[in-house]
Amino acid sequence: MAASSTTPAAAGAGDLDALLDRITVLKVEQKAIEAALTPLLEQLSGALEAGELDANFSHNDCSFCWSAGRISYVYPEPLQQQEQALKQAQRLAVASGTASQKQGKAFWTIKPGRS
Repeated sequence: MAASSTTPAAAGAGDLDALLDRITVLKVEQKAIEAALTPLLEQLSGALEAGELDANFSHNDCSFCWSAGRISYVYPEPLQQQEQALKQAQRLAVASGTASQKQGKAFWTIKPGRS
């Protein structure tokens, strides 16, 4: 039996290339799906607003649940100034080492290239 011409490192690089290729293909497909889904979800919201369906329902073994979205606030100028002062104090605490650091959960961010 002939020995393989690829070294374990080369085989590992090939496996890594295949993994990265699959991830990038899926991310491009995900972007296309999201682009196709956006107008459909807008139509679904229109049907909800027209009273054609409930905010919670099931269809083809899928559950649909409408959410109003997150509430955000715009604060008056004096509070915005206090916020800026607090952010500056936080930056100074980090720079001086008086703020303690904690690490969040690790994750990947994968974005398809611009076409």
